[in-house]
Amino acid sequence: MSEHPESKVGASGHASVPRIAAVPYQPAQPPGHRGGGRWPARSWIALGALGVFALVALVFFVLARSVQVRVDPQSATLDLDGGIGFAMGSGFLLLPGDYRLRATAEGHHPLEAGFTVGPAREQRFEYSMKRLPGRLRLVSTPAAEVFIDGNARGSTPLEALELPAGEYALMLRAPRCQAYEARLQIEGGGVEQTLLVQLEPGWAPVSLRSQPPGATILIDGVESGVTPQTVEVGAGAHEISLSLAGYAPWKDRINLTAGEALALPEIRLEPARGRLRVVSTPAGAAVSVGERFAGNTPLDLLLEPGREHRLSLSAPGHQTLQRDYRIAANSDERLELRLQPILGTVRLEVQPADARVSIDGKPLAAGTRELQLTAVAHRIQASRDGYQDWTGSVTPRPGFEQRVQVHLLSNAAAAAARNPARITSAGGPELVLIQPGRLTLGSARGTQGRQANEALRPVRLTRAFYLGTTEVSNAQYRRYAAAHSSGIIRRSTLDNDRQPAARVSWEDAVRYCNWLSKQDGLTPAYERRDEGFALVRPYTTGYRLPSEAEWAWAARYAGGKNPLRYPWGAAFPPPAGAGNFADTSAEGIAGQVLDGYTDGHPAASPVGSFKPNALGLFDLGGNVAEWVHDAHVTALAIDPKEVDDPFGPDGGSARVIRGSSWMHGSLVELRLAYRDFGSQPRPDLGFRVARYAQ
Repeated sequence: MSEHPESKVGASGHASVPRIAAVPYQPAQPPGHRGGGRWPARSWIALGALGVFALVALVFFVLARSVQVRVDPQSATLDLDGGIGFAMGSGFLLLPGDYRLRATAEGHHPLEAGFTVGPAREQRFEYSMKRLPGRLRLVSTPAAEVFIDGNARGSTPLEALELPAGEYALMLRAPRCQAYEARLQIEGGGVEQTLLVQLEPGWAPVSLRSQPPGATILIDGVESGVTPQTVEVGAGAHEISLSLAGYAPWKDRINLTAGEALALPEIRLEPARGRLRVVSTPAGAAVSVGERFAGNTPLDLLLEPGREHRLSLSAPGHQTLQRDYRIAANSDERLELRLQPILGTVRLEVQPADARVSIDGKPLAAGTRELQLTAVAHRIQASRDGYQDWTGSVTPRPGFEQRVQVHLLSNAAAAAARNPARITSAGGPELVLIQPGRLTLGSARGTQGRQANEALRPVRLTRAFYLGTTEVSNAQYRRYAAAHSSGIIRRSTLDNDRQPAARVSWEDAVRYCNWLSKQDGLTPAYERRDEGFALVRPYTTGYRLPSEAEWAWAARYAGGKNPLRYPWGAAFPPPAGAGNFADTSAEGIAGQVLDGYTDGHPAASPVGSFKPNALGLFDLGGNVAEWVHDAHVTALAIDPKEVDDPFGPDGGSARVIRGSSWMHGSLVELRLAYRDFGSQPRPDLGFRVARYAQ
């Protein structure tokens, strides 16, 4: 190494110490001795070298930087290459420049890294050495598959499996053994660890006996021998079953603990049930076995063998038939029975006499007029060219002769009678026939009380229709929904049978209309569409809510030359007895009442309590407001063209509401042109039904 003070850092990580040349010894001269008057040359050379050294050392200490190098682990041996410097205390004094660090430590990978000493006075560099992996030696009895952190790593014995230091989830799996699971801590650093594992058996012996013996044993559906036998079954839950020809299968579930034997009690197999197919004339007879109803013929029965079973068959219009039956084990048998009819006499009187007649779809021979029929309802049909078909029904009564008159109408007579002036639905509401015509919905600008949603719209109705004479009453609605209640308001009931059904949603009203159609045998007017209801296209003659145009035509136009302004006429306020509005008795319930007007009802009145209009319709103004079919549209067209038979757009969350109610007492609300809308039931909101005549 050079004797220059700026020597390199040594291999031990410490800077080497500068070497200084020896000065020859000179004995001390006596006092006053001058030595010839000058220093020897060597002294001057040594003094000069010492000065140069001091200067260089001074420059080095001015330029050098304090550098801390920290390596994990701290026991590592460090070696620096490059630049000039030396070790000092726990760090180094190094001149700026590039250096190369080498570090070694037991149990770690060697570290080699470069760093640059910059101009800062103090600098620090930190490094971490990577620990060597550990080696795992794994042996098990018996040999098993090895999974570490869920990953397959081969089978035991495993020799020197390298794993980085840390914790691992170990699982060993072998047939017929319980899985072994443990947390494994690997030291790393090249340390070899050995793990010996003895796997526990994962099965238990199950002893099975049956009476009779020889039954096939199935464990989870897999054959495992015949009884009697002891079967080795894996630990856990299993389905076990026995099967033997001529006997009913036996099943059970067991839950086994590894190593714990299970002996089941002797299993007594029951003889297999026989299958009996029961066929009757007529078909559809109700079958009971003992006291238990089993179904309708044709019917397959599973019966226990070895004993008699009491079979009972019954059908409308027939005598009940009983039969005792014994079936063989595991057999497949058939029983055909004929029930004796209970007959009644029916005499037909047919006009015209040559009409074709059929009973339950079967044509009668010409001239047949006296029939022996079973005591159930029968469908009678009659037809003749030039006449309308006739359909009816009859239920014979044994011991009593019944007469059925069949009178066919000619096509001309049927056309005249096709649209009666009034009809009554099977569900209760009465309807009146209304002929079509032209009208203008809404009210003109400047009309007193006019609302923004009353734009004028010309409409033409082209089809005759029926409209309920009254709003649907509670009694009529409860025939469809028995639990319905219109409720009470301020101690005034809305729930009497003859009061209008209130607190009914638009969809509830639609469902009632479809139910009413089914009562009369009509095709329902509404169908489910897009989470709601829409009219069936083409339109049917089933019951529905009136369109807004039909409601306005019946309330304002039909029966007079000029449209009505109010339900009672053209002037406000209403005269006595004009209808059920918000009178003085409704004060505190209604928002605005009619001063000096009394109708005798603080809330809803019985339907039809006041005078009808010219068409025989009650309460088109007052009592309850009424749902109509149309969806409410916020923006109406300006100067629209005339529309035929409109029903408004399909869908929409809000529906149009027409007519005032017992809660209304203002001029605006009592006008027949007043339009409201909503989506929720109200205590003063009901409906009436409509349908097309044809």
